[in-house]
Amino acid sequence: MLNRWEAQKENGESEKMGFHHWVHLNEEGMKLYGTIFPDGIVPVKVMVPTVVKLRGQPHRIYKVDLKQLSKEQFNQLLELMSRKFGASKEIIRKDLEKDGWIPLRADLVSVSGTNHVGLFI
Repeated sequence: MLNRWEAQKENGESEKMGFHHWVHLNEEGMKLYGTIFPDGIVPVKVMVPTVVKLRGQPHRIYKVDLKQLSKEQFNQLLELMSRKFGASKEIIRKDLEKDGWIPLRADLVSVSGTNHVGLFI
């Protein structure tokens, strides 16, 4: 059985192959994002959370790697954000494509992982 990234490579869906990092959503994260990530696995740029200010308060977040999402996942995320923030999908799309990532609060994650075994040596 192929893992998610092997399947993407085989289907030509992933532009960036090589090292991959991911997080697994916890129960609360699945309630919020389970329709977009039904297996609970979310690709991230780095497997370690970082601290950023959101609405003026520090939060631990993971940076969701938008380039690793399927087109369907990206469109579902776009729809969710458009409803949540009341902005047009086109404006959100431009911002997402410019940044290449969006924050995912660390408190919505149960565990992170990587296929880069060199990080553990």
